Amino acid sequence: MKRSIFVGLLAGAGLLYFCGCDSRKDTVSQGRQAVKEVVTQPFNALDSAKDSLKESEEKNKAALEEADKELKQ
Repeated sequence: MKRSIFVGLLAGAGLLYFCGCDSRKDTVSQGRQAVKEVVTQPFNALDSAKDSLKESEEKNKAALEEADKELKQ
């Protein structure tokens, strides 16, 4: 009787352990995805800033060229 109870408890503990492993994998993958997003966010912001700066330089260059043309006339 004691042996069957022990085996039942052991089987139950094993089942809980294996069911818990799947949820840990999901949590780990979610954590990795969150870290990846946090790490790549500054690089995405830097790329956006570079694009914005390039557009601003092109607008300023076009404005200077137009002002030069008006001064020459």
